[in-house]
Amino acid sequence: MPLFRRFKWDSAEYSEAFSCLLRCSSERSILIPYLREQILQLAKPAVAADWGAGTGNLTDLLNQHCSPTFAIEPSPAMRHILKQRLPRVRVLAGDIATACPPIQVDYALLAHVLYHLPDEQWPALVRRLVKFQAPGGKLVIIMKGKDSGCNLMLERFGAARFDLLGQLGPLSKQLTNVDIQTEHLQATITTKNYQDTETIARFMMCDRGIDEFATPPKEADFVDYVKTELWNSSKTRGGWDYGLTVCSIHTPRDSVEARSEPLP
Repeated sequence: MPLFRRFKWDSAEYSEAFSCLLRCSSERSILIPYLREQILQLAKPAVAADWGAGTGNLTDLLNQHCSPTFAIEPSPAMRHILKQRLPRVRVLAGDIATACPPIQVDYALLAHVLYHLPDEQWPALVRRLVKFQAPGGKLVIIMKGKDSGCNLMLERFGAARFDLLGQLGPLSKQLTNVDIQTEHLQATITTKNYQDTETIARFMMCDRGIDEFATPPKEADFVDYVKTELWNSSKTRGGWDYGLTVCSIHTPRDSVEARSEPLP
């Protein structure tokens, strides 16, 4: 029986699947007003960074209110799109483990990026990003919630759920001079045809590497799960609810955690 067919992260198919997710999810309609309210409270001028900017959907929001805005993106193809779409944004190569904004940052986003890195590395990587924050700065980390439908599907096929709060728990002891706050938002994926339902579910399954499943999932088992759990053929409708975990790390203005020079 053939194994689960995966999208390659740098393929056109992967990009199309991501676009399908954005079309069918209510997330941006909930998340953008939430983030805009925070950004509008920043003192001007404010320096912003989007760690893992992709093609710039959230970078654009930062760029409307902050200057300069840095977009950190490892993919050359996506950096090309960013430069064309948002010419005022300062696009940096590298990723959250290597990129170095040249000045301290007042407001930074890390949205749906940690999936692509080993879970056990998250605390060290987040601690690195905090080092780039200006006194009074804020780092906002966004991931799907532990009990989201996406995570339940991963668990069904033998992979661990993504658990942001579980992995970042030690930070509360390591970063004793920062304020860490958590909020939960609710979003929904709604599809009107089976193909979109399967495409989004496959995209979510690819967040875990094949070696992270207890047994490599079979393609037929995955398709059967989508048809029975995520798609309603009688109503010609599919999708699922999913929570968002938003973890905000705020550096007080008198904190020594932020440095006058960013760490490499």
